[in-house]
Amino acid sequence: MKSRTISILMLMLCLGARLANAAAKQTLTTIDISSFANNTWCAEFTAQYNCSTFPFGEQTYDGIPFLVPGNAQGTANNGWFSDFAAGEGSGAVSITIPVNVAKVRTVYTLMNSLWGSTQSGLLSVTFTGSNGATWTFDPVGGTNLRDYNNGSYTDSIACQLPDGVGESATINAWVNGDGQRLDEQVYELPAAFKTQTLVSITITDSGNQGEQRSFLAALTVSTLVP
Repeated sequence: MKSRTISILMLMLCLGARLANAAAKQTLTTIDISSFANNTWCAEFTAQYNCSTFPFGEQTYDGIPFLVPGNAQGTANNGWFSDFAAGEGSGAVSITIPVNVAKVRTVYTLMNSLWGSTQSGLLSVTFTGSNGATWTFDPVGGTNLRDYNNGSYTDSIACQLPDGVGESATINAWVNGDGQRLDEQVYELPAAFKTQTLVSITITDSGNQGEQRSFLAALTVSTLVP
């Protein structure tokens, strides 16, 4: 664990306090994923518990801005749901989201799961640069990813920032007070991305209904480390 701010701010981060980035100036870019969103929080058959409380639009969590798809009427899709993409069955599904931002150091996602498993290999996130840089990270349930609903599946995360380049960790972003949440994954990209453009991010979900299926609600990139 890094001594720079982690040991002091760990509890605050778990409770949703701001990420510390000193006085350094950074570029934060929210990525619009609305064209990839395939379902709403309150969709028939797959509605989330207390779905009407879930956020949409411009939001800020832990000092990081996010753009969550959706509208006040609840008629616009709110995120990419792998379970819906898979037809509520088994099999791998994926999306590739264009980013096209130069010198990205850190990527932030709002991602949780339906159900949840501690088995590895159910989810991968691949970052692709403009000049050959590539990095794949496999979030694991109970450490980097957890069920959006506090219940009988994966309810814990490690709640810390990454230990350095080529690492990822997860903190909480949003709770509604009724047992539902959105968590924030923090990906500190390998050094090669400092001199390249982050072209795209690919999310591949190989889970199953009743086991684990992920959903993505927002994506933001930064030119500085967390």
